[in-house]
Amino acid sequence: MSMDNIEAGDRLVKQDLITQEELAEARDRATRSGIPWYKQLIQSGKVSFSVLEDALRYEFHLPSTQSKQKQLGDTLVEIKAITLEQLREALAEQQRTGRLLGNILLEHEYVTEEMMARALSRQQGLEFTAIEDASSSRDALEAVPESIARSYQFIPVAIERDKVAVLIADPSLRERLGDAGVLLSKRFYPMMTAAHDLEAEIERRYAALRQGDAPKAAPRQQTAPAKQATKAGKAGERAKGTHAMQEPSTTKTAAEPSRFEEIAKKASGSTVIKLVSTILEGAVNSGATDVHLDPQEPEMRVRYRIDGVLHDIMSIPQNTELAVISRIKILADLDITETRHPQDGHISMEVAGRAFDVRVATLPTFLGERVVLRLLDQTSILSGIKDLGLESDDEKKLTGLINQPYGMILVTGPTGSGKTTTLYAALNQKNVLTDSIVTLEDPVEYQLSGINQVQIDTHFGITFAATLRAAMRQDIDVLLVGEIRDAETAHIAIRAAMTGHLVFSTLHTNDAPEAISTLRNMGVPSYLICGALSAVVAQRLVRKICENCRQPFKPTPETLRAIGLPATVKKLYGGKGCAACYHTGNHGRTGIFEILEITGDIRHSIASEAGTHEIAKQAKLVTMAERCRQKVRSGIVEPKEYLRVIRQ
Repeated sequence: MSMDNIEAGDRLVKQDLITQEELAEARDRATRSGIPWYKQLIQSGKVSFSVLEDALRYEFHLPSTQSKQKQLGDTLVEIKAITLEQLREALAEQQRTGRLLGNILLEHEYVTEEMMARALSRQQGLEFTAIEDASSSRDALEAVPESIARSYQFIPVAIERDKVAVLIADPSLRERLGDAGVLLSKRFYPMMTAAHDLEAEIERRYAALRQGDAPKAAPRQQTAPAKQATKAGKAGERAKGTHAMQEPSTTKTAAEPSRFEEIAKKASGSTVIKLVSTILEGAVNSGATDVHLDPQEPEMRVRYRIDGVLHDIMSIPQNTELAVISRIKILADLDITETRHPQDGHISMEVAGRAFDVRVATLPTFLGERVVLRLLDQTSILSGIKDLGLESDDEKKLTGLINQPYGMILVTGPTGSGKTTTLYAALNQKNVLTDSIVTLEDPVEYQLSGINQVQIDTHFGITFAATLRAAMRQDIDVLLVGEIRDAETAHIAIRAAMTGHLVFSTLHTNDAPEAISTLRNMGVPSYLICGALSAVVAQRLVRKICENCRQPFKPTPETLRAIGLPATVKKLYGGKGCAACYHTGNHGRTGIFEILEITGDIRHSIASEAGTHEIAKQAKLVTMAERCRQKVRSGIVEPKEYLRVIRQ
């Protein structure tokens, strides 16, 4: 979803989150400065990250606003909440201002919040329950961490097995319950209610739970018109943000043992333990590879990287932030009193029978410690060549290269392009019973049975070059060097490939032919490159279209030109967005590859110092761009994914 879309800002205005003047001012400044309007609104405190996410994430998957307004008005007239004249007056004002019909009716006090909620529940086919008639059971509250209830704006009421009944005050939030369900491995049954301040009610019920009291519903109060409620909510949110920014920042030093004892005590509490466990298990359930805990004002953001893209999941209140970080540090065996220097650790965990190793990295920032957790699924090492996404001819070519007795195979690409997965898939083709296999890695991410893995540690002098030199005396058949970072490592690896070893390694280059010029720039002579190099595999990872919501569309001529497809193409595919793909239209990733095999003619060109363009032309290289275009035409990848990943 493009955050610069015109309708996105209008939606914020319609929901009374900002005024039309504030939006116009932000857009005008964006035109002059180039800073996107939504970033300006966040920076100025007009909206928070969570508010922006709630307002925009389903922008392209909701029914049209106009039809919803007419249906809502008809429903209100039908239940005799308003008169036909009042509806006509409100619709006329809506036509002039573009605001939501419901907000206009509430502002004029034609309806109360409860009337509006009852009408919305009828319109949306939801059960209505008055908030004072729906107490929360202890089990329901304990099954859902408070931070998640606050982020997704619902009140847990009852639970039976994996089904949780919850109260919501906004029917559009019903779609987000699917995301919360993935996070908690629960199914949610939503019921509409009217709440003057839902967040305060959430806080009240969880406070009662913490104090051991029965979390009863609040007594019935006179519901206020939405005009007052909306303004109070916005004012409260902004005052909250302003207050947080004006408070003096807490100085984090190791000379405060009592303070850290208090934090450690809070981190050992059941609430924080449950929250951290939920964040980790939710990441596994959603297929995330990384979890980001970013300190922001007024709350810490939690984001998952799913299929290479970050998604906002929830926020952690400021009063819980330090305890959550400390809990993660305790699990990773890190020092909770050290907050001024980066730390690294790892957590071993098992979810649904799958073993994970979680790499934990902390980084001090101006607003607090940032924590990033990388989830390494031990079952992913079972990937084979057929699982990578290679075209059939490339798969056959790569399999033949792996079965050669000696030579060097380089895998190139930027960070996060799947190089390690490809290397491990290649090693899985080798016979650990008959071959002596050693890997040099920094760090060792996955444990491979039957293979000797060496952890590189430069602090103790265990460098790639020094370890590689020692490994040459270990009677090795297959050698994996995690990365060629310098000239010394390159020279030793080349020498190993020329003395009867099969060597796998990686380089950071943009395409396959560029690996040859990179080795030359490292000082490796061309005669050594042509003698040792067997092949270069360049790769990228692209998101696949979600199979649950894939649909055809007619591409524009501009789209076809941008990705290099002929004008005769009349149909391509894209994802509409659904709960299974977090409303992104994409689910899962696949690789796109280009394989430069070093044949006799190519060796001669390398030895004669031919340029990379000449070598690629001579090899008739099928580029990553061409492979990606094939996947676009086959309906595996969206056109916009081609533009996101492939360099023009």
